[in-house]
Amino acid sequence: MAFSSFSWPFRRRGSGGGPSKPAAAAAGEEEEEEELGVTPQLLDFLRTLSPDTFKSAALQLQGGSAGVDAADLSGWQERHAVLVLSKAKELAKIRYDLCPRHIKDKQFWRIYFLLAKSYTSPYELRAIQRDKVRKMETENGKAKDVIAVEVEMQESKCSRDSQMSPGDEESQDS
Repeated sequence: MAFSSFSWPFRRRGSGGGPSKPAAAAAGEEEEEEELGVTPQLLDFLRTLSPDTFKSAALQLQGGSAGVDAADLSGWQERHAVLVLSKAKELAKIRYDLCPRHIKDKQFWRIYFLLAKSYTSPYELRAIQRDKVRKMETENGKAKDVIAVEVEMQESKCSRDSQMSPGDEESQDS
């Protein structure tokens, strides 16, 4: 009798040992990763970090901003942190090694988001925009596409105003 003829309760069921998740669930997970900014580029960057990176950043932050307390994480940052810890085991190990013995958890995440800012900020901004659209949509009861245009117009105006120097404003007023 062949060994493979036994029915094992732990054997994967399905066609040819393929993925255990349905395709829709896998697509939803990929969409969440994209929405939260957990990209292959970010994961590659996280592999380059070490505990010493966090320790030296903590010392620099303490020296430059004594008495400033780190703010709590936003909802997007919390979801990102949970997902990135599950995807980047190297980061989870660094956090395990450092917190709370060397640095506090809140400080760890503050440093993480400072280090990964160039990778995460576009996704965080997109999430903020979506929240603004939802908020405006519920307040006004307007169509979603009209509100999206209004948010984009507001943001472009704010960025244009922040890029203008005082001398530029005087020349435009003339």
